[in-house]
Amino acid sequence: MWLRNVWLLSKRDYLERVRTRSFVIFTLLIPVLMFGVSVLPSRLATMQSGRARNIVAVVPDAEFGRLLEEQVQVVTKDTGSQYQLRVELSQTEETRKGLDRQVAVKQLDGYLWVTPDAIRQRKIQFVSRSSGDFMEMGALGAALRFAIMKQRLAAHGSSGEELEELVKPLEIETIDVTRGKTSSQAIFFTAFLLMMILYTTVLMYGMSVMRSILEEKTSRVVEVMLSSVTAKEMMAGKILGVGAVGLTQILIWTALTSVVSLPSIMSLGGGGKGAGIGISSTAGVFFAVFFLLGYLLYSTMCAALGAMVNSEQEAQQMQFPIVLPMVIPLVMMPYLIRHPDAPLSVIISMIPFCSPLVMYLRIVVQQPPAWQIALSIAILLATIYGMLVLSARIYRVGILMYGKRPTLPEILKWVRYA
Repeated sequence: MWLRNVWLLSKRDYLERVRTRSFVIFTLLIPVLMFGVSVLPSRLATMQSGRARNIVAVVPDAEFGRLLEEQVQVVTKDTGSQYQLRVELSQTEETRKGLDRQVAVKQLDGYLWVTPDAIRQRKIQFVSRSSGDFMEMGALGAALRFAIMKQRLAAHGSSGEELEELVKPLEIETIDVTRGKTSSQAIFFTAFLLMMILYTTVLMYGMSVMRSILEEKTSRVVEVMLSSVTAKEMMAGKILGVGAVGLTQILIWTALTSVVSLPSIMSLGGGGKGAGIGISSTAGVFFAVFFLLGYLLYSTMCAALGAMVNSEQEAQQMQFPIVLPMVIPLVMMPYLIRHPDAPLSVIISMIPFCSPLVMYLRIVVQQPPAWQIALSIAILLATIYGMLVLSARIYRVGILMYGKRPTLPEILKWVRYA
């Protein structure tokens, strides 16, 4: 009978949510937002205006000007930037004033003032109407560095081929003993994205449980429902129903992501094993595990909070202690990604209120020993059981309490006598 009631309650909550228009819109909107936050800014930053930048380089000698022109062509090929470079050898004050006027009336996009003193001090001036294009500064800076290096090496008798070999960029290929060929940037962004999704879903559905209980409490629907089922059955059905909604959304997001990323995966097909990094099957399995465990832990606390308060405003004031343990891993994320096996990272991953995020992050970056994962899950399960018992006692009394917000001594009385 108990299982039947829990099933009926969870089914009611599940169907009530997945049939709403907001569920459909939100399910489709989150992947779009994730794409917009993670991919679109970098695409827009590298997008070119379609017009070549008209730039003058005022240099100390013709040989340096030739080397700079060559390096600007290399930069144009490598970065996709477009430059129309003209070299000037006159470094008089009249020349500079003339260039300033051309920049002011938009005949020039900018000019480089490369004097011998500037080269010695490693400070080159670039005058333009806008100083916000950091990608352009990086490209021109690289061209100037290589031109200076080539000129100085040539002065010491190095040949052209030797110069090209010396200034050729060095690529460091990262090979993980378990994953094969990887990319440190890809690992960082994959870990960041998965952790943010886990944080958002666990917290979002936990708060959804709280709001649902609060709505039923304020509308007095709960009094009618308690005539047929117990408070414990209501809480269990609410948690399972909303959790099933969360899993449904995650499965839909996973399917959409797989369809969108399939062309990229196929294009890497000839790259051999480990040509790129993605979400491994192990990471996918543990994502589901830690989502469920994190959701159960935080939803029980949110259920107790929803039973204690009488309005949304009161809930917002009291939810900070629940949110804080989830924020700590986000603040420490750069450290955790760089040092996944450090003692501090191991300790935090064993704290049950942080372990859904921290242990999963460690698994994505560098899989820890199996005993650490097992111990973390065991501590988390024990904490979930304790919180279920505690929250059920608070829920049983608080769900029928109206009026002022209960004090801590009153809540302790509920726990003791429920």
